[in-house]
Amino acid sequence: MTVAPDRGRRRPTHSASSTWPSDDDRASDDRADVAIVGLGPAGAVLANLCGLAGLRTIVYERSLEAHPDPRAVHLDAEIARILQQCGFEAHLEQLLTVSAGMEYVDTAGDHLFTFEGFERAPLLGWHEDYVFHQPDLDRMLRSGLDRFDHVDVRLGDPAPPVDQLTGSARYVVGCDGASSGIREQLGIGLVDRGYDEEWLVVDLVLRDDATIDLPPIIQQVCDPARLATYVPGHSPHHRFEFRIDHADDPLPPTWDLVAPWGFTEDNANLVRAASYRFHALMADSWRDGSVFLAGDAAHQMPPFMGQGLCSGVRDVANLAWKLVAACAGDQGSFDDIEALLDSYEAERRPHVDAVIELSIQAGRLLTRFADDLAAGRRPGAPAADTADTRRWSRLPGLELGLPFPVGHLVPQPVIDGRRADWTLPAGWAVISRAFDADMTYDHDAVLVRPDRYIAAAGTVEHVSAAGRPWGATTVEREAPTAASR
Repeated sequence: MTVAPDRGRRRPTHSASSTWPSDDDRASDDRADVAIVGLGPAGAVLANLCGLAGLRTIVYERSLEAHPDPRAVHLDAEIARILQQCGFEAHLEQLLTVSAGMEYVDTAGDHLFTFEGFERAPLLGWHEDYVFHQPDLDRMLRSGLDRFDHVDVRLGDPAPPVDQLTGSARYVVGCDGASSGIREQLGIGLVDRGYDEEWLVVDLVLRDDATIDLPPIIQQVCDPARLATYVPGHSPHHRFEFRIDHADDPLPPTWDLVAPWGFTEDNANLVRAASYRFHALMADSWRDGSVFLAGDAAHQMPPFMGQGLCSGVRDVANLAWKLVAACAGDQGSFDDIEALLDSYEAERRPHVDAVIELSIQAGRLLTRFADDLAAGRRPGAPAADTADTRRWSRLPGLELGLPFPVGHLVPQPVIDGRRADWTLPAGWAVISRAFDADMTYDHDAVLVRPDRYIAAAGTVEHVSAAGRPWGATTVEREAPTAASR
């Protein structure tokens, strides 16, 4: 994949076709539809989704270049699917490496526990977990914005104050990270979920001629002397994390820390070694009028489930289609546009809260196992997950008030040699059993939102009625043969 270097203000040269609202729908308002502050993964995905939807979008990013450090290293099947929706399916094969999951091990590397001792089927059209090199992802997302002459990316431009942003755009989304200036200007506080630890993050690149026998799986190392995490990254990248127990902790030299895995100055290059605080925080509110928070600006979590970046991308995928509808004056089945926009936080906040709790539990389990080993006890493991062919992950769905499969993602089988999302409209869809029974979980039909979450399930008549306020397209076809899948 070739991507253009980031230099100054981007002047796109390509237009994107769209079935979403045209400029005629908004002719009475000369403001931009959306202003995005921050061009990290969440902001960049939102900008691509807005571009695909035809929204007039301004993006403010202080930096001229994508961040050079490999910060996030994991994404899951839902995020891969969202990147697919953004038009990057062809690039993902070289961008992503399938991850074998995660296990807890003792100091010698012997297995203690795993949450999932089985491999899930690629229900969403992608494997459950991947590792990647974030600078590559960031460049890909930024280069994708070259497609849209209605997306103005202002690199090197700090965002104006909020009151100016709301005067120049109908909606503003702060994707400006953990120290969000947008959140600070709005006076929105953070709720501390009671997890705060300092860790040293070490990134290494193994040289081409080096041969080390390394674990193929992410390992949480329950070493009573020092907790650690090892992540076999997207080749040749490798990530280590070591807990710093207190301010006066005499941390050994970096090469001494990674030596037990066989890394030395002779076979690897040190990319960075930096300390970070792993904490769990949630913004008091994610919306103030026409201004929204997303990603780290709205929430932060420990990295033990690899869900920080994933949660931010889920935020903007949920918000994007609602902004599209709001800009078109389309409230769908909601009482009004305000209720539609309020549903962003109402849906995402409980999900993020649950993911934060899972992340905290995963981190505390590391400490508990180490304490047990230090006391000479065999660690007592919690209940592991059980295989469920209806679930792509142990993560929860959205709380939409109706039983499964409502609030869960529609499956994405391969149909006629292609991942099924490309056979669906960009907006709402009614998928019948005749189209593909796997996608309907054996219901007669399901109603699928633009973010691919199921909003209703039942008879074709019931689901079609639920989709009518959204102008849902009914998708029908003969059931594919096994050979065509």
